[in-house]
Amino acid sequence: MKILLIGSGGWGFNHLRALASNSEVEQIYVSDLSEDMLSRAKKHVPKAKTSKNYRDFLGEVDGVIIATPAKTHVEIAMDVISHKKPVLVEKPLALKTEEAIKVHEMAKAHNVPLLVGHLLLYHPALAKIKELLDSGELGTPYYAYFQRLNLGKIRRVENVMWSLAPHDISIVLYLLKKDKPKRVRGFGKAFIQKDKDIEDVAFLDIEFESGFMAHIHVSWLDPHKVRLMKLVGSEKMVVFDDMAQDEKIKVYNKGVNWDLYTSLFPYSPNVAVRYGDIFSPRIENAEPLKQEQKDFIECIKTGKEPISSGELAVEITKILENAEKSMKNGGVSIELQ
Repeated sequence: MKILLIGSGGWGFNHLRALASNSEVEQIYVSDLSEDMLSRAKKHVPKAKTSKNYRDFLGEVDGVIIATPAKTHVEIAMDVISHKKPVLVEKPLALKTEEAIKVHEMAKAHNVPLLVGHLLLYHPALAKIKELLDSGELGTPYYAYFQRLNLGKIRRVENVMWSLAPHDISIVLYLLKKDKPKRVRGFGKAFIQKDKDIEDVAFLDIEFESGFMAHIHVSWLDPHKVRLMKLVGSEKMVVFDDMAQDEKIKVYNKGVNWDLYTSLFPYSPNVAVRYGDIFSPRIENAEPLKQEQKDFIECIKTGKEPISSGELAVEITKILENAEKSMKNGGVSIELQ
C-alpha cells in the first residue's frame, strides 16, 4: 500500500508515525509547504519520498491523508477525489455545510472512499459503550454530557467549538445512529482573540427527535486537561474518562425505580433511587489513530463504507455551523433542516 500524507506538522506528524509502524504500508509519500517539516519527516522516515507539491505523487499512490489547516480541506480533498484517489481528511471536513455536501457527493459520484478523521469513533472504549447501549443494558438513553478542556492549543482561524466539539458530536451521533438531531444551541465567549472574535470557550446543546439531549463543554482556556463523557440511561449510567490510566469506562448500576403504592398510601413517595454495583469492563488496548488508518486501508482495498463516513461529517458540519450561528446570536435555539 502506498500512502501520501499532505501536511506533516502538528497532527500530521502523528499520522506519519502511525503510517511508519504499519506493516501494510510499503511506501510513504509526504507533501508539505515547509522545508523544515519535510526535513523532519525525512529524518523520522528516511525512505519517505517528499515534495512541496502533493500533485507530484498523486499518480503513484493508493490513498491520500489530508492533515492540513481546516480552511484548506475542501479544495485539496476535491482535487484528490477528482484523481479518483481514496482520501482520509482530518476533521472538520469543511467549515460550511454546503462545502461538506459537495465533497461527500463528489466522492460518491467518483465512487471514491471518503473517511473523515473523527478519531474517537475508533477508540475501543467507544465500541464497548456502543455495545452496552445496543444490547439494552443501559436501558433507554436519556442524556449525555461531554467536557473537552485544556490550556491550549489555541487556534488562530477556527474557534474552540470547530476545533474540539467535532469529537463529541461524532460520538453522540455514532451512539444514537437511528436518532436524528433536530435542534441546537450554542453559547461562547472570546477572551484571548477578541479582535478576531474567536471563541475560547463554548457550550453546545443538541436535542434529538427522541427527546435525548447532549450537552458539550469545550475550552482551550482551562486549568485542567479533561476528556470526559457521561451517558445516563434508564437502567445504568456510563462514565468514559479518557484521561484515566486504567478503567477508562465505569458502568454504574444506578437509576430510579417507580414503585407501585396502594390507595392506602396516597401521599407516599413513589420514586425510589437505586444504588447498585459499579464495574469497569475490559477494553481492547488499541491506538485509535492506528485503528482509523486500518479502516482507511480496508476501505481502499474493498471500497466499504468507513466507520467515520462523509455522510456523518456532513451532519457534524451542519450541527457546528448552526451552533455557531446560535452562538453569534446570543444562544438562540435553531431548528435543523
